[in-house]
Amino acid sequence: MVNGVFSTAMRYGEYGANFLLGTGSTVMGKKIGQAIKTRSKTGMSLPKAVGAGFKMGYNKTNAQMVASGGFFKNLGKTFKELPSNMAAGWAKGDGKNLFTKFFSKLGKAIKPLGKIMPFAMNALWLAQSIPDIIGRTKEEGIWGGIKETGKALANMAVISLAASVGATFGLGGMIGLPIVASMLTGAVFGKTYGEKKAEAEAEKQAQAQPNNPFAQDKTQQGKKIDYMAG
Repeated sequence: MVNGVFSTAMRYGEYGANFLLGTGSTVMGKKIGQAIKTRSKTGMSLPKAVGAGFKMGYNKTNAQMVASGGFFKNLGKTFKELPSNMAAGWAKGDGKNLFTKFFSKLGKAIKPLGKIMPFAMNALWLAQSIPDIIGRTKEEGIWGGIKETGKALANMAVISLAASVGATFGLGGMIGLPIVASMLTGAVFGKTYGEKKAEAEAEKQAQAQPNNPFAQDKTQQGKKIDYMAG
């Protein structure tokens, strides 16, 4: 029973990791975008088109993950084979002269990096939330850290999916939809720990400002003072 529970947790953990750190959100976003674009031909309402695209994307990305041997296994294999693949690419480079040959070798050598770029970029994005998670954990304990982690993952998931959906509608959608999604997630999940701390610090400084005898009166800045008045 314990092994079954552990196996199930690992499987769903891989699905989540593939969505957040792999290509899962991209595949699902494209399917949703395509379903929305073709809904006039299929006769679907917008909610039904989104649901159908989500289901198709979910099935496709999970099938791809299983075919590759699982997210973590495939990621480890990709990193392990990266040096040899880059060396093989460099060896295949050719050209008519030294200049063209160098850039041909360079292009073929860095091509294998494309396989790890989704993970690298998503991991870097997630890493930006680590200071907030640590700070909230120190202040509120483990439960506060868990809530901040959940907020970071939820924001990342929604914005990544929105960017992939928007990409099917061109550059405007790729930029505009994530901005709207970010505003919505901010309204639903609230501000990050770092944003709240910065606002609290700014408010504290603003409240202390009137008591500072050395603070300048900003209402007088830029005005001529008539010293002879009165």
